Amino acid sequence: MTTKPTPALALACMMALGLPWGSALAQSPSTTLPPAAYAAPHQVLHLSASAHTEVAQDWLVMTLAVQKEGLQAPAVQKQLNAVLSAALAVATPLAKPGAMEVSTGEMNVSPRYGRDGKVNGWVGSAQLVLQGRDAEQITTLATRVQDLTVAHIDWRLSPEQKSAAESRIQAEAVARFQSKAQALTQQFGFAAYTLREVRVSAQDAGEGVVLPRMSMVQMEAPSPSPVPAVAGKSRVVVNISGSIVLR
Repeated sequence: MTTKPTPALALACMMALGLPWGSALAQSPSTTLPPAAYAAPHQVLHLSASAHTEVAQDWLVMTLAVQKEGLQAPAVQKQLNAVLSAALAVATPLAKPGAMEVSTGEMNVSPRYGRDGKVNGWVGSAQLVLQGRDAEQITTLATRVQDLTVAHIDWRLSPEQKSAAESRIQAEAVARFQSKAQALTQQFGFAAYTLREVRVSAQDAGEGVVLPRMSMVQMEAPSPSPVPAVAGKSRVVVNISGSIVLR
């Protein structure tokens, strides 16, 4: 009975005889690839859609600031503390969550340099932040605090207003995504699609009012009348992005 040589034995014999062995490898049985290797690749399409709306801003943020100078840092710090303490004594009793909230902002004391590059004094600034839905109370209170003037005004959307706007247009954004997916599926010659992944995000953008930096003389002069603060609108956008598998 003749035994059929194995590929390994044939290769060993050819190497021993000095014959080319590449042909032996070519004639050896190939390894069978798994069925998944021959599967057709998925036809994946990435797309996005969005919906937006304009919403009236209902949250006012007003920043009041004070600036002090002196020869010694502790003295400047003491002056800032005194101004803030007096302002808080006036504003805190009037605070009400949602309507008008009171908090302190940035405070810093830094060296002041002369023309010779040496420290010749110290300058410091501090902030008091008034924010909420009651714009009338906020703008009126801003004129009552001593030694503080308005440095920044910003209108925004309250969390409740933003959430309500997002809820109103979210369904519209989803409908646009689905419509776009269906149209592209047909345009590419497929019958249907399967949702592969999707991401939902929302954002809002609005313009605030930024006042120019005030000099020390202006900062110490109280405002004679309530600061005008007119709300604008914010653009709320819901974005839907993801990918689909064409079938």
